[in-house]
Amino acid sequence: MSEEEKKSGPEKPEEYKEIFAASIPNLPLENYVPNVEAITDEVEDKSGGALTYAFIGAGQGGGRMAKAFYDLGYTKTLAINTAKNDLNLLDLPEDHKFYIDYYGDQGAGKDQQKAAIAFESREQEVFNKLKSIVGEHVDRIIICAGVAGGSGGGTITSLIKLSQKYFTYVGREDAAERVGVIASLPTTGESASPVVARNAYNRMKQLCAMAEEKKFSPLIIVDNQKIKKLYPKLTVKAFWPTINNTVAGLFHIFNILSVQNSDYTSFDPQDYDSVMKSAGCMIMGVTSVKDLESETGVAMALKSNLETTLLAEGFNLKTAKAAAGVVVGSTEIFEKTEGLMDNLEHAFSTLAAITGNAMVHRGIYEDPSKDKLVVYTLIGGLESPKKRLEDLTKFIKLDPYGDE
Repeated sequence: MSEEEKKSGPEKPEEYKEIFAASIPNLPLENYVPNVEAITDEVEDKSGGALTYAFIGAGQGGGRMAKAFYDLGYTKTLAINTAKNDLNLLDLPEDHKFYIDYYGDQGAGKDQQKAAIAFESREQEVFNKLKSIVGEHVDRIIICAGVAGGSGGGTITSLIKLSQKYFTYVGREDAAERVGVIASLPTTGESASPVVARNAYNRMKQLCAMAEEKKFSPLIIVDNQKIKKLYPKLTVKAFWPTINNTVAGLFHIFNILSVQNSDYTSFDPQDYDSVMKSAGCMIMGVTSVKDLESETGVAMALKSNLETTLLAEGFNLKTAKAAAGVVVGSTEIFEKTEGLMDNLEHAFSTLAAITGNAMVHRGIYEDPSKDKLVVYTLIGGLESPKKRLEDLTKFIKLDPYGDE
């Protein structure tokens, strides 16, 4: 700076401030107060659980799963689809459905890219629909979808982002921990189609990576082939309702149990929430205890539960970060079975060992209406079932440079 410039400039810091302030014009917009639209809870949750859930069913399979939750009282439920006929056949109130009419009545078929494009064109309208269905009072949003289909697999990642955006909009923190996914794998028969197998593999591989990176929590994988083995004699008409009701019912039990009082040991809402936000994959299971007298009877039933009655398989249980073992039995069993408390302690210790010493939450509940002892298990924070994903590649030739 020249001597003349130094002389002509202000000599005190206060003069700089005056010059700066004088150069900023006053705008009428400065006094504008945004008219933020208030969100009201027009739909009341009737599930009676510890957490208030909203469910979004994407595509035909996801819509049917969401319907099963709706029937259990989770009325903050929305089904979306690019195929009008699928929505018409879904027994939900019309205002709980959203038709993405981008391709006309035919929908996106099995083309997930087409479904993604269609969703993007109506994203703001879906968000507005969420405001009317979900409202302000919601703890978690779970997205249900069959990963092999067009509408479900093609919109699921966009719906994850939209749901997290919704939590930010209503002023809730930790949006990534508040959004979860229930993803259904196709049966072996369905996977015989290369398009179906490729869709399922690509989308599930992506979801598993996102879950392990804590971009949402949890990822519950429903393996339709595994459940088909659990119910080998189902009729065609009963097949899908049985699968969906099994998944929704088992999920619902943990939400309900965590608000029940226990004279023994409670599995409280904080315990439940900690398992739900443990990221990674989550599995659920249930089994009845046949041998009450043996010291290892409950532990063996629990171990059998983890090996046979889960809704998916192929997980390395040692990678778990959190787990819950909840026992429900009749009054008579708790009153008359000698040594049962020691047996239960042994079972809980077994669960901790099986899950690599993960944090294990316990619950012991008395139910006068039951005539048996039932063990429920919930395990979270698991690594993805790589072997099961590899099975999907049987009918497809993978791109050596990586998949979508």
